[in-house]
Amino acid sequence: MDWRLKCLAFHLVGWSPSVHSLLQRTVTGRYFRKVTPALLTAYGYHLERFQGGRALEFGAGPDLICPLLLSHAGADEVLAYDLNRLATPERVNAVVAQLRDHVGGPWPFVKNLDEDLIRQYRIRYLAPADARQTGLPRGSIDFVCSTSVLEHIPPVDIAAILAEMKRVAKPMTIHSAIVDYHDHYATADPGISQFHFYRYSAGAWRWFNPGSHFQNRLRHSDYLKLFADYEIVEARAVVLNTSLDGVVVAPDFRHYSQQDLLALNGFFALRNR
Repeated sequence: MDWRLKCLAFHLVGWSPSVHSLLQRTVTGRYFRKVTPALLTAYGYHLERFQGGRALEFGAGPDLICPLLLSHAGADEVLAYDLNRLATPERVNAVVAQLRDHVGGPWPFVKNLDEDLIRQYRIRYLAPADARQTGLPRGSIDFVCSTSVLEHIPPVDIAAILAEMKRVAKPMTIHSAIVDYHDHYATADPGISQFHFYRYSAGAWRWFNPGSHFQNRLRHSDYLKLFADYEIVEARAVVLNTSLDGVVVAPDFRHYSQQDLLALNGFFALRNR
């Protein structure tokens, strides 16, 4: 799909979870997630850093794959936060069926997202809910994670979420974060580069950046600054490309290093001071 058509569609429909799900089911074909070894390897980054106890994921998504994997890893409880109620039993069960093949072990299906998730997986699905104000007691969480979520949040709200995560986490708790830096329009439109959005100034980009498909365009170095209140255990940028694919970079991005501009993903392990 031409990225401009996708942008227009998001502008027209606004943020409606039901409309978005309908478009994924009927147009983009992305309604059900395909669980692949590569995907499990990515989530393995969180699992390797999880040491047990009570876990919290914000931006849990429509199929709760990370909470399911944390439950399988032995979490006492998993709190799955999301701003919108995107998950459905149908989508969760589609992932569960694939995890049976890839991971093994008992993976019962769920009929609802409340009693069954709590009883069978110790997952408490909290949506709609605001990760900036969880209402949880101070120091009540043993592990925090997020996957391809921070890039969709304005910097001021990222700072508020991080402050709340520091408050609810115990001392020395690990916050594991994976950030996707590439232009998300390129996922649907192979005709544009993963670095396509560098060509637009902030003023021009706001026309292509509807709230329902928001991309903050922050770079790896920007996240390091946002994480300054944490002890940074790991901050790894994934750089695969050797050039910007001919993209003319707008002045807004010319102060970044070439490596910063070429980064496609960031993997962070942050320790609560």
